[in-house]
Amino acid sequence: MMTYPILQNILDLADRATWAYALEVSAETTHIWLKGLNAGGIRRIYLTGCGTSCYAGEVGRNILETIAHLPAQAMHAFNLGQYLHPSILGPEVLVIGISTSGGTQAVADALAHARRHGAHTLALTAEKGGAVAEAAEAVVLTGGEADRTPVKTKSYVQTLLSLFEVALGLAEARGQEARRAYWQGELDKAAEGAKRFLEAQREEVQALVETYGGAQIVFILASGPNLGTAQEAALKVIEMAKMYCEWGELEDFLHGRYREVDQANPMVFIAPQGRSSAHVLDVLTVNRYIGAPSVVLTDVASEGLRELASQVVQMPASLDELATPLLYITPLHLLAHQMAIRRGWDPLSRRYDDIIPHRVRYGNLSAGLVGGKRL
Repeated sequence: MMTYPILQNILDLADRATWAYALEVSAETTHIWLKGLNAGGIRRIYLTGCGTSCYAGEVGRNILETIAHLPAQAMHAFNLGQYLHPSILGPEVLVIGISTSGGTQAVADALAHARRHGAHTLALTAEKGGAVAEAAEAVVLTGGEADRTPVKTKSYVQTLLSLFEVALGLAEARGQEARRAYWQGELDKAAEGAKRFLEAQREEVQALVETYGGAQIVFILASGPNLGTAQEAALKVIEMAKMYCEWGELEDFLHGRYREVDQANPMVFIAPQGRSSAHVLDVLTVNRYIGAPSVVLTDVASEGLRELASQVVQMPASLDELATPLLYITPLHLLAHQMAIRRGWDPLSRRYDDIIPHRVRYGNLSAGLVGGKRL
């Protein structure tokens, strides 16, 4: 039986070696980078990338602020490279360019812009010889070079692991208490949680696919550390299933966007136990009243939550909220992939493969395109 390449990448996260490799290579290269950096002089960090890499930067912003106690901001690479004013840059600024492939030109341009104007630059990439690495002063490797599909999944998680290592290294270099043992424990729990989910709970995702496979749009809502998770998940639904998907910050969605909600299209809540838990219940109460389908991913499935939600996916590990993006993206990547199959799309293809037919891969199977037409 044939395994889809993207699905295999997702399933690779059940292997602890996938996690260990990313942590090993990022720890080694972070150590080398910090030797040549006056970490105490850094006062602000920008993380920049495109698509999945930018959303990893949004998660990384929280990681760096919490662990290294430095203000951080995620920016789209083109905007940073073309619009960030030189006066904002300088020797107290660190710009981290994220690109798994190492060849994203907009990221290389953003790093070059930052470097010209005196900022410290770091490439976070799986490829030490690409354009992104060449544009930066130093490189931290993520271990994602085996993720060769254009739709990134496991390498996204590996990038987040590398951002934890960068944050811990910066904190220690700045003489701060990094709580390394604590965070390493959380990363271990996340890896174990991904393994348990992929081995025992894939059928729960498939049940969601069967229930909502005909939906016109999916909403994905989150707060805090999982804003980037919601962005990444929405992108994957769009990329793989070729359907509309909108992400939103939980509170902000109530201010106007709620007018889009109906009784047919699901709202997915990324809701680990944390500061927004009570507010999730508030929104679920509204959804229950208007009949909007609510799917909740959580580690604490209280009686009240189960009563209000349409479906609950209880995650197999309780983590510090900062570490939850490492685990919660896995069912969402899986959902996006299986929605593509359910809707008759090859997860690797573009919508308009009649224009670019070479992007249709592995025999088209029953979920792809032939001659530019859906099967």
